[in-house]
Amino acid sequence: MDNLSKTMINILETKIIEFKEKKRKYLVVDRNMGLPAPKYFIAYAAGVPFISNEIPEDYRNPMVFHELTEFELLPNENNKCLKSLLAELETIPENKRKEYLEFRRETFESLIDFLEQYEPDSSFIPEARNSLKYLKNN
Repeated sequence: MDNLSKTMINILETKIIEFKEKKRKYLVVDRNMGLPAPKYFIAYAAGVPFISNEIPEDYRNPMVFHELTEFELLPNENNKCLKSLLAELETIPENKRKEYLEFRRETFESLIDFLEQYEPDSSFIPEARNSLKYLKNN
């Protein structure tokens, strides 16, 4: 991450995830960064995902997997968020799927509310709505 990004967020720890047979780092950051952000936020900047510390630890790797899939494997595809979500959900054990689906519904609802309020012209809103629709139907 560039120096500007480092000054805007408080990095609490660096974690490693295996993605496409390579070890990749991601950053766990302080939720209270002094900027508006959706509840349970995750973002991707300069090739490194960063995720808020409010996200339960067991849910971080699947969400980071989603971001890496969306921004590195599917950057120019239609429905890239939904496709990434489907790949993400394949990583969740069946016995934890119901709780995880509920959590992800909440994250997408928060993301959409945030975007509608702070970035109403975002081209990502339809993508997020599409993913939320899938989550509500499953």
